[in-house]
Amino acid sequence: MTQVAGDAGVVWRDGGLVPWAEATVHVLSHAANRGSEVFDVLRVLPGPATSAGKAAGPVAVGLRPHVARFEHSMALMGMDSPWDIGALERAVAETVTANPGPADRLVKLVAAWADVPPATVPSSLVPTVFVACAPSTSPGVLAEQPARLRSVPGGRIPADVLPASLKVAALYTAAVRLQLAARADGYDDVLLRTAAGDLAEAPSQSLLVVTRDRRVLAPPLDSVLDGVTRRLVLDLAIERGLAVDVRAVRWDEVTGAAELLLVSTSRFIRPVAELDGVAYPAPGPVAAELAADLQLLVDGRHRLSKRWLTPL
Repeated sequence: MTQVAGDAGVVWRDGGLVPWAEATVHVLSHAANRGSEVFDVLRVLPGPATSAGKAAGPVAVGLRPHVARFEHSMALMGMDSPWDIGALERAVAETVTANPGPADRLVKLVAAWADVPPATVPSSLVPTVFVACAPSTSPGVLAEQPARLRSVPGGRIPADVLPASLKVAALYTAAVRLQLAARADGYDDVLLRTAAGDLAEAPSQSLLVVTRDRRVLAPPLDSVLDGVTRRLVLDLAIERGLAVDVRAVRWDEVTGAAELLLVSTSRFIRPVAELDGVAYPAPGPVAAELAADLQLLVDGRHRLSKRWLTPL
């Protein structure tokens, strides 16, 4: 996460606010040495304008789904969380309020076994929980720079080793070397495939396939992360009247798509301009329509705004 300007920010840690530089764990901690840190990231935007034309205050996009997924990750990892969902939602609000800054921000929740255990397992199952806030580096709902992707066979840790719904640091390690190699060759990211060769996801972004008859295809959640922004964009697609199929997506359906869309908390919607040397419209018509709907939602003018926006 991008550091706040001038180290002036504060971080929520186990119920209190501490200076940004003090929100640390030891280099020999279980979190650092075993990759056992779990996390989640959500987006905070300026609230919809009031009748007087003034912003009503910051809103979190998908607050409850993000915090619930964070709790779920802690449970899957075997952590004994000291905080319930309501307390974590209040921690997000407290952190955002204590860090005035740009209207568009990212909030990261982290749970880390911070002790230095004498063995490979943590000494205590109770994690240290942090909530940090920093400016977003990709404002807006539609990324200005489309993505160039390279596909890689596999690359994702199998779900029987680490469940797809677990956001833990170790899950992302295998993809880092693939991303670095792809970027050295001029690509923005990699697109992972399942063991069966079907579509999986990018390491930190979901991929949606738009067919030539305007259906939206998304892989099943037994092989990919249950992305909160993916849920949001699929909600908007259904509301728009587009057919949405959540199922195994064959690779020929990916390569033969009319449009490819990356969706994530940090960028919302990012069209794919190229996959393995094949060009795609970026943005295509469906991406443009969904981005327009998403802009209405974050402005408080969409029927789904109240479902997805939580005032802080």
